Amino acid sequence: MKVQIWGCRGSIPRTNPEMARFGGNTPCIEVVASGSQNHGYGCDGGDDDGHRIICDMGSGAFDLGQKIMVEMFQKKKRLADMEKERAEKEGDGASSMSAGSPAKPQQPKYGGSILITHTHWDHIQGLPFFAPLYLPQFDWTIHGPRGIAKSLQETLSGQMQHDYFPIRLGDMGSRTKYHGLCEDLRKGFWLGDEGAPTSIKVTSKYLNHSVLTLGYKLEEFARIPDSDTLLSNCKKISHGKNVSNRGVSVAYITDHEPFDHSLAKGGFVDSAINAKLPRLSADHSHAEFFRDVDILFHDAQYLYSEYSPESGAMSKEFWGHSTVEYVVEVAFYANVKKLLLFHHDPHRNDDQMDDLIIYAKKKAAELEKQFGNHMASFGIGTRVPMEVIGSKEGDVYELDPFIVMEDDDIDHHPHPHLKRRSSEADSVSSAGSSIMTTNFDNQIILLGFCKTDPDPICDVLISKTFDVTVVQESSDVLQFAKSKQPSVIILDEILIGSIAFEVCEEIRNMGAWGEYVNLFIIAAPKSEAIDSQDESSASTETKVHLILDILNVGEYIQGAFTPSYLLTRIQVSLLRMPLRWRRAPLSSRESQRLLALQNTGILDSVPEERFDRITRLCSAMFNAPISAVSLVDNDRQWFKSIVGLPGVTETPRDHAFCAHAILQDDIMVVPDATQDERFADNPLVDGAPNIRFYAGCPIRVSSNNGEEKFPIGTLCIIDYKPRDLSDEELRALKDFGAMVEREITSVRDEIHALKKE
Repeated sequence: MKVQIWGCRGSIPRTNPEMARFGGNTPCIEVVASGSQNHGYGCDGGDDDGHRIICDMGSGAFDLGQKIMVEMFQKKKRLADMEKERAEKEGDGASSMSAGSPAKPQQPKYGGSILITHTHWDHIQGLPFFAPLYLPQFDWTIHGPRGIAKSLQETLSGQMQHDYFPIRLGDMGSRTKYHGLCEDLRKGFWLGDEGAPTSIKVTSKYLNHSVLTLGYKLEEFARIPDSDTLLSNCKKISHGKNVSNRGVSVAYITDHEPFDHSLAKGGFVDSAINAKLPRLSADHSHAEFFRDVDILFHDAQYLYSEYSPESGAMSKEFWGHSTVEYVVEVAFYANVKKLLLFHHDPHRNDDQMDDLIIYAKKKAAELEKQFGNHMASFGIGTRVPMEVIGSKEGDVYELDPFIVMEDDDIDHHPHPHLKRRSSEADSVSSAGSSIMTTNFDNQIILLGFCKTDPDPICDVLISKTFDVTVVQESSDVLQFAKSKQPSVIILDEILIGSIAFEVCEEIRNMGAWGEYVNLFIIAAPKSEAIDSQDESSASTETKVHLILDILNVGEYIQGAFTPSYLLTRIQVSLLRMPLRWRRAPLSSRESQRLLALQNTGILDSVPEERFDRITRLCSAMFNAPISAVSLVDNDRQWFKSIVGLPGVTETPRDHAFCAHAILQDDIMVVPDATQDERFADNPLVDGAPNIRFYAGCPIRVSSNNGEEKFPIGTLCIIDYKPRDLSDEELRALKDFGAMVEREITSVRDEIHALKKE
């Protein structure tokens, strides 16, 4: 794995000559997997033909793009020369299969993967100037935090609107896909070309910043067959060391502020070792994410003297960045081998950077002296002396790619030859018409505020289409929580009638919803905190953290905070929720739609052969185990006819795929419900009948003959395995749907005729 820095300056590009040594371009890191030369094992260096991953697209992406363009033209020239040589030999009468005839060169693939941490300008401003995005020879996949209401593609396109840039994102010529990501600490996804000897696993974690931000960990693994003759040569080059361990790794953590702001001045290691810091705290989890990595890029924009709240108006607290003191401690605790201080302050020149790095190295040496011999006894693992470096534009780091990937290490890898895998659940192409986003419209947020001013917070949340309710008394919190089951509950530590911890305990006992609902507590001032008069500050803090762990409180917010900070924490908590199931919104003309349904007179009627015949034919023709005529009522879907689920007559409307389908102009197809954010955790997917495939054709009828038609239900087919429908099958399903419409209209007309008699 080869890692090159193309930009490491934070906030804004700088061209000041006094910053030339460390560089002025904003964040952009290139990671190239081991290449294919010498079977890709890299024993003698190899070349850079492996899969390319770009972390962030700051202004440094411009120079990287130029380099990639040069590489492409050089490769094209080499291939053209090889093809010319082959053609000349064949023209001389040599057999194309002769030993001396070169094989026809394989056309290379151009492109790679781009990992965006967040969409603040300094991390995406190089994207419009990245030349390889403009050429059709390139295939790119852009990954980034899944949008809230907006998709990743829509957010990235903002800086390329006509008012700001002459070319729009959708007009770029490359083949580009967009993947919205959430936090994924374990399973991750794999990047690498099919047939490559190595592949890179990418995992992600939410960081503490003013907008949704992901940190990434990249782990490269190689699998070398035991019989491979090169294995022995690899061991020789590795000086006899066992190369069948785990792979090499890089973590990229930028734009992150300590969750506990008191740790910005240091003290993390002492707190963690001496159990002053709960092992489930957010900062502890942050450090564990990059445990044992070979290289850690970490935001270290400030010194504590610049960050300290005591700095008054000049304080950088809540600006979303780390201090050197904090970063050195979390990296030391995580047994990082090489720490690269990153995201340099735009005010800091080269000489000041030198001083900062000397200071950081001194801090690391002090930690090593004080705690290095004791880490193993605390279960931290064998201490590897940490090297502290200041990131410099142009620096290159190479990690030995020569690691055998054992079967135990690849539980989630899909293919023995390391075929690329990436979820398409939240993916669109640059030419796609459908964009997946996480839609939090009308999610209920309950604010239990006694001391905190709710108005500025409500303004921000309502502007993001959250449904916000504010109460003051603990009894009202519990009553609202039980009846409405909000998605997030935010409480002042001191409420009228009780304290937040007692309220949270009762909520956690409210069944399955209560176990998982997101709970935030806004800490009371120290003078009002629980037991503050009876216990020491240290013992009170330990008690509070213990209670927070037991109650699984997601956020304990201490000190001043901004509404935008709280908004980001809410968004992070919702995206972390396991629930991927959305209730279909109501039609804008729901009352007319329900009237048209009621006027058919078909609800709760007895089974009829004319409808059963259609569902039987559909089931047989489409080889679908379930087929149904479903009518979507006010709070249920009722089946006029159903094949494959004997005895089932209705389900709640919240569970109904058909409630979504009636909002479509055409047939709604869900190829794999487990990969669809609307249905993945739906009870009909997660449990019986375990729906994987669904296709529903809307059924439209008028209230009376000749009037406007409204969608009252669907003709649908369901399968237990993922699949899709061909164009011919879609037309056939639409024809069957028309037959259902005619039969329902006929029933309605018959009932109306009988009433007239």
